[in-house]
Amino acid sequence: MADEASRLIRVWQPADLSSISKHLLIIGDVAADCSNCRALGLKYENLKQCPECGTVFNFVTCRSAVGSVKTSGAVVSRIRGRCPGLVFIDYDDYKTLTGKQNARDFFGS
Repeated sequence: MADEASRLIRVWQPADLSSISKHLLIIGDVAADCSNCRALGLKYENLKQCPECGTVFNFVTCRSAVGSVKTSGAVVSRIRGRCPGLVFIDYDDYKTLTGKQNARDFFGS
């Protein structure tokens, strides 16, 4: 796993935030949540779609994959092993962008 973590690279590219939010699996300490319907307590290993709303997951993020690259790299590697085929999204980036979008929507700007 350490070998994979040392080969991961963070790539920044423009993305459609609403598309990501509709197809995002958010992993917590024990279980995961569907970003689309807010279903809680999902067992995320090899989960392809939400059992509640049927959304197909294309992206995954993890609340504990924050901080230094050294610590978050191990978390990302572990999640990638449990959720193959999903694109990993940086949780801090996602929360920052959704927070800004929510503020724009609230204030109408």
